[in-house]
Amino acid sequence: MFPLTKKEKLKLGNRTVSIPKLTRNRLKKLTDHIGTIGDLFVKVFLAPQEDRSLFIVAGSEIMIDEIYELTSLLSDIQIDELSEQASLAECTEYLNLTWKKNDMNAALKNLSGLVPPMMQQFVQSIAQRMNQAGA
Repeated sequence: MFPLTKKEKLKLGNRTVSIPKLTRNRLKKLTDHIGTIGDLFVKVFLAPQEDRSLFIVAGSEIMIDEIYELTSLLSDIQIDELSEQASLAECTEYLNLTWKKNDMNAALKNLSGLVPPMMQQFVQSIAQRMNQAGA
C-alpha cells in the first residue's frame, strides 16, 4: 500500500508539482547526492559542543545547495529555475512530504533487519534524527 500524505501537490516556485513515489531510479539519484548532507550531519554530531555552531554556520550554504539539488532531482525542475523561483521553505516542505509519503522511516527500519547488527544502530540513529527533525 502506498501511504498518502495530506498534501499530494505543492508549489515549487511557479510550478505545481506532485509529491513523487520514490522508485529505484529516483532513489539511486537521491543516494548519489545525499553524501554531502550525511557527512555534514556526522561532522556536526561528532564535533565538540563548543564547536558545533561553527560547523553549522560553515555548512549552511552547503546544506542549502544540497536541498535545492535534491529537490531538483526529485521534481525534475532545473536547478536554475528552482534557485530563482522556489523558496527554501518550499523545497524543504517538498522533501519532507516526499519522505513521509514514501514512509521512509518504516523502510529504513525494514532495511535494518537486512544488515549486520552494527549497521542497525546507524540506520536507527538516522531514523531517529529524521523523526526529531520532522517534529
